[in-house]
Amino acid sequence: MKMNIKPLFTIERAISSSKSKFSKFRNMNLPFFKKNLQNTEEVQDERHRKYVCECEEVQNDDIQHAEIPLTFEQNLKEQHFAVAGKQLINREERLFSVKQDGVGSSKSLVEEEEDNEESLRKDFEDLLEEVWSTMENSFEVQTENEKEALKQAVLVIQQEEEQDRRWEGVAEKERPPWRPRCCRRTHDSLLQNMVQWRMEEAKLDSNADIKSSIQKEIIGKGKQLKEDLLHIAEYVRSCYPGENVCQLYAKLYHQAFCATLREIADYGLSDDDCSHVLQWVNIHYPSIMRPKELKGVIKYEQLEALLPENMLEPLEEQHLTEIEDKLQTWCQNIFKKKKAEPELRDGCYFSPLAIDVIKCVHGAITSAQEVLGSCSKCQRITHQIKEFFIYYQDYLKNMTEGNEGNINAVLKANLLCIRQFREYMTMNQELFPAHIKSDCMNLLVSIRELCHGYFTKSVQKDLKGTYAKLGTSEWLKHSEHVCGELLEGVDTHIQKLTNLDETCFKDLLSRLHKEVLAEYVRTLMKKKIKLGDEKIRQQAADALCDNNQRIHTMFIEAGSKMDDLKDVLPRLAELLTIKDPQFIELELMNLFKSYPDFSEAHVCAWLHLRATLSTSELRMIRKTFSELRELNTPKETDNQELDPLYSSRDFFSKVLV
Repeated sequence: MKMNIKPLFTIERAISSSKSKFSKFRNMNLPFFKKNLQNTEEVQDERHRKYVCECEEVQNDDIQHAEIPLTFEQNLKEQHFAVAGKQLINREERLFSVKQDGVGSSKSLVEEEEDNEESLRKDFEDLLEEVWSTMENSFEVQTENEKEALKQAVLVIQQEEEQDRRWEGVAEKERPPWRPRCCRRTHDSLLQNMVQWRMEEAKLDSNADIKSSIQKEIIGKGKQLKEDLLHIAEYVRSCYPGENVCQLYAKLYHQAFCATLREIADYGLSDDDCSHVLQWVNIHYPSIMRPKELKGVIKYEQLEALLPENMLEPLEEQHLTEIEDKLQTWCQNIFKKKKAEPELRDGCYFSPLAIDVIKCVHGAITSAQEVLGSCSKCQRITHQIKEFFIYYQDYLKNMTEGNEGNINAVLKANLLCIRQFREYMTMNQELFPAHIKSDCMNLLVSIRELCHGYFTKSVQKDLKGTYAKLGTSEWLKHSEHVCGELLEGVDTHIQKLTNLDETCFKDLLSRLHKEVLAEYVRTLMKKKIKLGDEKIRQQAADALCDNNQRIHTMFIEAGSKMDDLKDVLPRLAELLTIKDPQFIELELMNLFKSYPDFSEAHVCAWLHLRATLSTSELRMIRKTFSELRELNTPKETDNQELDPLYSSRDFFSKVLV
């Protein structure tokens, strides 16, 4: 029965008042509490005197109005459990100190002591019955009186544990038959049974949208666990002075939830239920155990894993397989829908293909990371985007080869898609394994070159007649005219590149810039003319520099980003005017350092224009270049952030001789 009556004296004061009496236990020798009482009457008088003293000590000066101490029964009724427990412990000490001293052969005294022992046992049972009953109501505790009653019950358990320790080492016949009482073990067992019962009786989640009984059960138990732990933290925690009872409850609830989840995971689960279990393992459960209300109270990292690895791995494999299959289907469906005619937005052809695929891929990867609680475990999903790019490349290749439909508009729209894909891969590198990232970036470069090639191919085809005039006597005499004709043809095609996103237009223009200059150099290298006279070589060098300036200016002003190409023709021109073979070798090596694709074939083709070099000089230059090139070949670097489109270092790979 719980009474809203203020205790006549506090627990703390009661415990303090008894410490002086317990100190004598530390200095005595066994047999326990040996006294040299002279006779039975003296024993009784001494017992009465101690009882009176005990009552006087409990009623200290802090409670002036309480002149008469409460009896055990009154304290029990008022839920002053700690004081009542202390009274019983004092009676226990007195009773068994007398029994150790002996009571003589008086039958009446023996019977009296037996009656006292039985009475004490009964009082202890009554006290503990109230204590355990109070403990069982821990989840109903809310008011201050209820919290005080629970705290009193906890103090009784602590007192009983202390008393058990005091009787350690005492012979079984000389100590109370109920010692050790092991109240703490009983307490923990009671809490475990309470938690187990509450989890078993947890209601299934009532959300009508959830059809799976497994999911309803998990959610229901999870809600019960969360609700109970928050209650313990708010109302029960303060009732356990000197210990973290929240961690004990967390461990008990964790064990119960583990058992439920492991039983569920031990059977074959549907893909949806499998995903739900993993979400509880890695998302929902950790968030329940680590809310702000329990911060610093529950040490989640000290709890065992919800599922052992041998149960977790099959679930993870099932989930990954499901995501891979779904992602493949989603991407294919998106591609089929977006293959339709592109639309014009703000004067540019546009396709939502990249945006939709990126959204789908990114959502699948990040979701898998969250569900699996790991970035590395879900990286295999990214293989699907590589497969998509291969399919994407084949589609565009077939379209360009078959010249199907409005290919011009389709390719312009997809150039923007390619750029969006590349930006996504670059900005989210941490999501992709190194080999997948490298393969995807290379595929995107190839797809872009495929689209660029469609547009630049027609330009180069129309300029073929103008290229043929390069390196001829007409070019030497009228290089400005020939170059002007070339630029006029290029500009005509540039003007046709309309309805193209600005960034993609600059990309395409940069590619055309590199191709035009590469074809210019290739044409000169393929010519069989001989520039024997020094004046003619200088004239050719001047023509190269002048043409270079005009070509470079036109492309840069149009939007090309290939500013590094401004040095290619001037440096080749210098090779035509250098006289000393050793300086030629030096300049060739400098060219090679700037353009690693500058090969021995390029050296032979270009120096062939110089008629003044002897065969032996050409052979020596060629040999020296070959040896130095082998020694100084730069190491390949895997820098996916540097767009190869804007690198001039591969320029001579475009010059096919």
